[in-house]
Amino acid sequence: MTTRSTYLRLATAAVVGSLLLGACSSDGDSASTDTSSGSDTSSASSAGEPVVGGTLVDLQNFSAGEPAHIDPSLASELQGAQIGALLYDGLTEFDFTDSKNPELKGAVAEEYAANDTADEFTFTMRDSVNFSDGTPVTPSSFKAAWERANDPEIASDLSYLFLPIQGATEMQEGDVTELSGVVADDEAGTLVVTLTEPFADFPAVVSHPAFSPMPEAAIAAGADWEKDVMVGNGPFAMQEAFAPGAQEIVLVRNDDYWGGLMGHNAYVDEIQFKISKDIDSAYNDFEAGNGQTAAIPSGQFAIATETYPNATEPSLGLYYFAFNDEDSQVGGEANVKLRQAISMAIDRESINAAVYDGSRRMPSGITPPGVPGFEDGLCGDLCSYDPEAAKALYDEWVADGGALDDAISVQFNAGAGHEDVVNIIQANLADNLGIEIQADGRDSTNYFTEMREGQCVFCRAGWIWDYPVYDNAMYALTDSASIDGDNLARYSNPEVDAAIQEARSTLDDEARGKLYADAERTVLQNMNIVPLNWYAGNIVYDETVQNYLYTPLQFTLYEELWLKS
Repeated sequence: MTTRSTYLRLATAAVVGSLLLGACSSDGDSASTDTSSGSDTSSASSAGEPVVGGTLVDLQNFSAGEPAHIDPSLASELQGAQIGALLYDGLTEFDFTDSKNPELKGAVAEEYAANDTADEFTFTMRDSVNFSDGTPVTPSSFKAAWERANDPEIASDLSYLFLPIQGATEMQEGDVTELSGVVADDEAGTLVVTLTEPFADFPAVVSHPAFSPMPEAAIAAGADWEKDVMVGNGPFAMQEAFAPGAQEIVLVRNDDYWGGLMGHNAYVDEIQFKISKDIDSAYNDFEAGNGQTAAIPSGQFAIATETYPNATEPSLGLYYFAFNDEDSQVGGEANVKLRQAISMAIDRESINAAVYDGSRRMPSGITPPGVPGFEDGLCGDLCSYDPEAAKALYDEWVADGGALDDAISVQFNAGAGHEDVVNIIQANLADNLGIEIQADGRDSTNYFTEMREGQCVFCRAGWIWDYPVYDNAMYALTDSASIDGDNLARYSNPEVDAAIQEARSTLDDEARGKLYADAERTVLQNMNIVPLNWYAGNIVYDETVQNYLYTPLQFTLYEELWLKS
C-alpha cells in the first residue's frame, strides 16, 4: 500500500478538473491526462445523467491477489483499505476541488474544533448517520472502535496512528483497556480527544479508515470481524463474508446510507471485486470482456491508454526500496556510502521507460509535489543516475573496510509487476558496481507483514498518502515509533524523531513544512529509503463505465460512477 490510505469524496465535476492539476499508502503509476479517459471536466459532464442500477465487475483492485485484510482497523495496504473505505465513513474527509489547497471537511462529524494549544479536539456528530443494520452511529461507536484497534490482541499494523492520543501507548502495551484521552458523550453527540502533546494535523489523521466507527458486533468479534459480514456506515454493504481463497468480494449499495458529503446514495446496485492471480491474468480477463476495469500491466501503458478510457492522473504516491538499517550487511552508519552508491547506480529512467512506458515521474525525494510543504530537490544527486559517482562512493566504502560476503537479498511481492524492476536493478548493480543481488519474490498475501517483522534486507514498497499532510509519510516511514509498522527500513534517528515531533507541535503551516522537509533531507542522506518514482493512476475501464473518478490517494470513488444502460 502500498500501504494505506484514506478515502476521499470529491465534487463530481470539480474534482475531475482538479486531478489534472494535482500532483501525486502501502501502490500505483504516474502521469497521463488523455482527454478520452473521462478525466477532465468536459468528458465528465458529457457522461450525462446518472443511471441507477447494474453490476460492476471490477478486475483492477485485487489484480495482484487477495488482500491480507479488509477490516479498516487492520488493512494497511491500499487494495484492502479500498473495501473498508466503501463500507465505512469516518469523522472527516478531504475535498480536492482545489487540488493545490485540499480542504478537510467534517463527514460523520458535522463540525470539529481544537483548543488553543492543539492538543484537544472536539468532534460534534451528525444526527442522521446509521450503520447499515439501522443502529445509530454514536460517539461511543468511535471510541469503542479506536480501543479495539489499540487492543494488543488485534495486533494492528496501523496502531501507531493512534499513539498521539492519551492512553494509546498504555493500551498497546497491555497496561490498560481504555483510551483515557477519548471521551464519548452520546447524549451531547460529542467526541472529545485529548493528545499527549500538540498535533495540529490530527483532524486530518482521523480521516484514515483506521479511525472508522464500529458497531457492537465488531467489538465482540475482535480480529475475526473481517471473517463475518462486516456492518458499516458507508455507501456500500457486504453481501456475504469474505474467506481466504475466495474468488471475489461482493458489495451492494447501502440504500440506508446517509448520503455522505455528496448527498446521494451509490448508483450501481453491486460491485463484484474479482480476485486475480496476477495483474497480467486480470488484464487478459478484462480484454476478454470478463470485467469492466483493470490495472495496466508492466510494459503495456501506452497501448492500454490509447485503446481504453483510463484514470492515469498523477497521484500522491511513492515507489521505493528500503534498506533495513538493522541488517549487518547493508544497514547502519558504516554502510551509508554503500546505500548511496546503490541509489546512484540505479537507472530510474530506464525502469520508467521499460516497465511503465515513461508514465511515472522521477523523484527528487520522498514527498511528492501536491503535499503541502513539498520542497523540490531534497535528494540532491543521490536520486540521479550517475554510474561514475556511484562507483567512486562504492570504492570509498570498500577502502573504509566495507565488504559484501554474500549477494544482497532483494524482497518484493511477486505477481504484482515488480519482477521487471528488480531485473533492471540487478543488471545496473552488476554492471556499475559489480554487486550481485538475489531476487526474493514473496507471496503477496503476507508480504508486508513479513517486511514489518524485519525480514526486509533491500525490499520493495510503495506508499500512497492517506491524507495530503507531510507528516503522513514522514512519521510512518521514518519515525522510530513506526518500527514494526510501516517503517520497513527500521530506521531510527533521534534527530529525525525530534524534528517530526517539533513539526507536529508547530501551528504555523510554513514553519511546520520546513521542519518536515529538513527531516526528510536527513533521511535521504542516510539513504535507507531509495525513491524510484512517484506514482500515477494505472486504471483502464470499458465504455460502459461512466464518471470514473480516481483520487490523488489512488482510491476509486465507486459510489460516484454509473453504468451506461
